[in-house]
Amino acid sequence: MPDSTQEGQGPVRMCVICRQRFPKSALRRFTLTSTGTLAYDAGHAMPGRGWYVCGQETCLRKFERYRPAVRHMGRNKNR
Repeated sequence: MPDSTQEGQGPVRMCVICRQRFPKSALRRFTLTSTGTLAYDAGHAMPGRGWYVCGQETCLRKFERYRPAVRHMGRNKNR
């Protein structure tokens, strides 16, 4: 996937693993469920904090071990 930082191509998000920027539609979005597990958000519409991952095989493998719940489970949701 090429790096896309040009204006006029819609929303741009960053892969949490490789830190490259891509069009939002080219990334996979995951959200944290109430049980603290990551769930794939195919429609990019689930509420809550989203983590975006590109389609590179190395990023997908590394994301399998990614554990954002440690940082976000104890936070106050009313902030």
